[in-house]
Amino acid sequence: MAAPSVVTKMSKVDKKLKKKQMKFRDMLEKNEGIQISETPTKILCVHNGGLDNSVSREEISTALYTNGSLIDVIMLPKKPYSFVCYKTAEDATKSFTEYNGLEMPPDGKRKHSVILYLSYVNKVPSDLLPCKDLPPGLIVLENFVSEAEENQLISSLHWQNDNQLKHREVMHYGYEFRYDINDVDADDPLPQSIPVKCNEILQKALQTGYVKHLPDQLTVNKYVQGQGIPPHVDTPSAFEDGIMSLSLLSQIVMEFSHPEGQQISVLLPRHSLLIMTGESRYLWSHGITPRKSDIITKADGLDLVMRETRVSFTFRKIIHPKDRIGRTIPFQTSDLSIMLPKCQTDAEKLENSHVQQVYEEIADHFSGTRHTPWPKISQFIKDMPVGSLMADIGCGNGKYLGLNQSVYEVGSDRSVNLSEICHQRSHEVYVGDVLHIPLRSCSFDFCICIAVIHHMSTQERREAAIIELLRILRSGGKLLIYVWAMEQERHKIKSKYLKESKLHNTDKDHSLNSHGNCSDQFKSGASASKENLNRGDSQFINRKTENDSNPELTCDSQSDKKDSLDCTDRKRTEETNGSQADNKTNCCLTVHKNRTYFQQQDVLVPWERKDQDNNTTSFHRYYHVFKEGELEEMCGRISGCCVLEKYYDQGNWAVIVLKQ
Repeated sequence: MAAPSVVTKMSKVDKKLKKKQMKFRDMLEKNEGIQISETPTKILCVHNGGLDNSVSREEISTALYTNGSLIDVIMLPKKPYSFVCYKTAEDATKSFTEYNGLEMPPDGKRKHSVILYLSYVNKVPSDLLPCKDLPPGLIVLENFVSEAEENQLISSLHWQNDNQLKHREVMHYGYEFRYDINDVDADDPLPQSIPVKCNEILQKALQTGYVKHLPDQLTVNKYVQGQGIPPHVDTPSAFEDGIMSLSLLSQIVMEFSHPEGQQISVLLPRHSLLIMTGESRYLWSHGITPRKSDIITKADGLDLVMRETRVSFTFRKIIHPKDRIGRTIPFQTSDLSIMLPKCQTDAEKLENSHVQQVYEEIADHFSGTRHTPWPKISQFIKDMPVGSLMADIGCGNGKYLGLNQSVYEVGSDRSVNLSEICHQRSHEVYVGDVLHIPLRSCSFDFCICIAVIHHMSTQERREAAIIELLRILRSGGKLLIYVWAMEQERHKIKSKYLKESKLHNTDKDHSLNSHGNCSDQFKSGASASKENLNRGDSQFINRKTENDSNPELTCDSQSDKKDSLDCTDRKRTEETNGSQADNKTNCCLTVHKNRTYFQQQDVLVPWERKDQDNNTTSFHRYYHVFKEGELEEMCGRISGCCVLEKYYDQGNWAVIVLKQ
């Protein structure tokens, strides 16, 4: 007879810990691309242990130190988690067992304690891993020199104590690179030219065809474990195209950054030659993050590779000052277009630069143009039964809070400054992200999300936002969503946004401005300065609401209640949409000309603010304007989301959905 199985009952504390851990795990896998492992690995993800929680690298290193086996702690900007790397999976297991659920008390940087939740990791964010897709013009030639050649080059170096910078040791040949002016003194060559032992390597590089000029300047850097170099672009006017860097003694991961936020990590193996040409040389900055290890991908999964002392030989061809006169430097940032994101990281950076940062800048001015609630949204709120619980996600300055005194409500906004305005008006608000709503699941009766979803820069993020909004609703709860419409004319009637093109310059009353697309000082996109393009902005329009009666409620997301366009409307829609409205072919974001029809769905919309001295600052916010039917089709693809009503409201598409 088989022995009876023994079932160990979990304590309440263990159950709570497990529940929290699973919540963070699901969030990381869904939104961050981090793959959690069921079996122990050498890398732990520390939930709540990130810079975004005001937790420092030193605190994590001290708290999770296990008998000297902790190798490295990797912190990411604006993330609520970090990675801790150990020598072995066994060491990571010891740390997991001992420190999972560890509480870190408040200190000078944070007001509240945080609890650390640990998970084993199989996959980390893409910006931590070397990428196979290199920046345009970047070439990496592996095994370019042999170990014997490496030994010859290293033995020819004679380091001196006075050749030290903050993060590394450095030597120069041919011409000294002066870090105080980021240039060389072409009239003062050094007595020591590039070593003869480099000649064969340089000739070999020229034969590849990637390098057109024989270098006459060499900088040798020595990096010990844990050292790096800040992001920079080698002075465009000082050196020719085709800068080379030879990696000796150790591999390294170098980070390349585009001015508009895209980042690519490139693995430079030992003995490899890096060649920067074209865009990668003039446009992308490159740097080395100071840390003791790199996470790389191998056939059998992730591997942690320790950094050793690395020596790099950087070869350049100088441009003499007399030859710089009238010379055009390619790939200037003022000529660049902002690109649609290709991955999660790009999307976050675009939205941070061209949505979130802009609202922080314009919060007071923006709030000053947002006074009157829209009738249909107001009615939706006033119709809520007594005692209902409502969440306003993306509440802005709170103009929809307090309309129904018989309901309990809470608001949130991504902007700290807009949330502060709400707080000053005695509303219950918090700073939060629509993709990560820190509210209990299945707890709210109603939710409104006005002028938020159209700021999400990918379809996946737009759908994820709706899923997150539905999560906090109870079964049978209702959600109202408003997004900006691509169709700004309907039934031969122009939206308020288009009608104001003639009145705008003289109209000083902004009480009619809507949730998000209008400013008292607008200029056309054509006149917006390129210098301010990367400041980001959008605008919200002055729109009155049509007094249409609400259609009969239905659970058919493809209902016949959908308004039909007449021939004129259809012609206008076809002209407006055209082939340019296809997101797959339009990778560049154009600056929309205010008070005109949209020419494509993904745009930057200008907002201009004048100060007391009449100085104008331009901003551009990112928008994805929705075509007719797009919003309800998106809702229809989401499980448990039933479209009750859809309508057009002064240049906006709106839906009311039911959580089933």
